[in-house]
Amino acid sequence: MMNSNRKKILVALDGSSHSFDAVNYLSHMLPRHDTSLVLFSVYSGRPERFRDIEESLFMDPKETGLEEWENQQKKAIGEFMENSRQVFLDRGFPPDAVILKIREKETGIARDIIREAQSGYDAVVAGRQGMNPITRLVIGSVAAKLIASLTDVPLWLVGSCATDAAKILVATDGSENALQAVKYVGRMMSGSDVPITLFQVIRGFDFRLPGPDAYFFKPPDGAAWPDESREAHTVRAAFEKAVVALQAAGIDPVRITTKIVSGVATRSGTIIAQAMTGGYGTIVIGRKGHSRVGDFHMGRVTNKVVQLAGKAVVWVVS
Repeated sequence: MMNSNRKKILVALDGSSHSFDAVNYLSHMLPRHDTSLVLFSVYSGRPERFRDIEESLFMDPKETGLEEWENQQKKAIGEFMENSRQVFLDRGFPPDAVILKIREKETGIARDIIREAQSGYDAVVAGRQGMNPITRLVIGSVAAKLIASLTDVPLWLVGSCATDAAKILVATDGSENALQAVKYVGRMMSGSDVPITLFQVIRGFDFRLPGPDAYFFKPPDGAAWPDESREAHTVRAAFEKAVVALQAAGIDPVRITTKIVSGVATRSGTIIAQAMTGGYGTIVIGRKGHSRVGDFHMGRVTNKVVQLAGKAVVWVVS
């Protein structure tokens, strides 16, 4: 039985290399002492194209080899899941903290994952792409469905993590949704030693604040704040709230840095560029920002970051 005080993570696995990337990412990223994982796989059974063979009056299903094929599929996913569990055990996760769930598809792979996700998880983790061989797709069909429908549980989409995954870039915009994303990072990373950077992008004009990037809102010892614009005051206040929230969650202040970039044409492109040049393997962003348009399940900047992230991991926080 899982400890109810642990953070509970649902990891959707399908036997693909991307889903095994998710296993490796989580095994290095998550604190071992207070995290529980459910490794969850939905398998399709016999493909739809074989249904007609089953129903044919002129063919014996046993002679077609379908039953043997299905048994081999079950065996393969079982071995994959056991290997995935072993990765976590080798990293020091307690055996009772890593549970396997393997189920045959009921209503659809994405829908079955979403149904399981409603059982009190702190995050759902999936690979950006699965077994789909159409590599030109930016994200796989299951990942796209999870993004569209899983609006109440944070979703982590894992790429190949070629950069340093154990560095987190938190995109902020001063909104309440962004602050909630910061608090979420604090809760999930409490107990780890992962460095966290709060990052804000301001478009269209040159925006400057005194002090170094690392703690630009903090004046030198003994100095007073100079006169500042309304924009500078707003951004400084938002960063101060975010830092306080991380510290309240138990994040060591030495692990927290801040950075702001201004005068750029695109927020999403700048976030991706910062992640790439700064070696951040994890990008965290709120599902919605300042936009008050309630008809959309995800903000424009968030959607672009998800599409452009490539190898990085993106946490979409509701």
